[in-house]
Amino acid sequence: MFLTLICRIGNRRRGIKLPGRDEDFMSIKQQYASRYKGDNTSAVYPVEFVVRAFLGTYPKLNMPRGAYDGRSVLDLGYGDGRNMPLFNNLHMKIHGVEIAEGINRHVGKRMKQLGINADLKVGSNAHIPYPDQYFQYVVACHSCYYVEPGDRFEDNLTEIARVLNSGGWLIASLPMVGSYILKDAKPLPGGHYEITKDPYGLRNGVIFRVFHSRQEIRKVFSPFFDHFNIGYCNDLFWGIHQKVWILVCRRRGGEALDIS
Repeated sequence: MFLTLICRIGNRRRGIKLPGRDEDFMSIKQQYASRYKGDNTSAVYPVEFVVRAFLGTYPKLNMPRGAYDGRSVLDLGYGDGRNMPLFNNLHMKIHGVEIAEGINRHVGKRMKQLGINADLKVGSNAHIPYPDQYFQYVVACHSCYYVEPGDRFEDNLTEIARVLNSGGWLIASLPMVGSYILKDAKPLPGGHYEITKDPYGLRNGVIFRVFHSRQEIRKVFSPFFDHFNIGYCNDLFWGIHQKVWILVCRRRGGEALDIS
């Protein structure tokens, strides 16, 4: 079934190649590695929507509570590692993927200082260096919508689904139209945008997949996922207007995780 879905999506995508320069992607690797290397703080704090997804109780959130102890979680594009203390407190087995080894070394040192064991590897959204169905949870906090040159978002989604157990859960954020990062962004085919005016100067030339509606999210994710729980954040932080969808959904092909 999984291979059938991959072939079906691949056939729809065949012959279409997004623009994008390898040098832009290499530049973002270098810039992020340099940025995190210069961050010498030891304490990090989790993103609010991740805390709410794992610990909150809401009428329209159906991810099982209390299924975390001993489960494997992939923190995909983990940045400064801010969500790892939360996963550690939940007694999860922590794995992380980032785009540069320098980030892994820096954050690995930070986690060691905090007494947190995390397996950190180099990879990307479309190239996750773990076996099939390895994780019970994948968290993609402001990360899974980055698209490498020559790829499409469906490549990212296929790879995420590959490493996630049937019945496992994806917790992710996705850009909304109107977010600050999309100011004067260049529209591309298939809901992709090239960033042109990043106020932080990190992501210009990088390709994002942007979503206009809940219906679009369901349509794109439904080949691999079901049990959709979709919310959003609309925050104005002193000149930075961030708008993101918050998605919690279950990997197709199996029953929900046993929480007994």
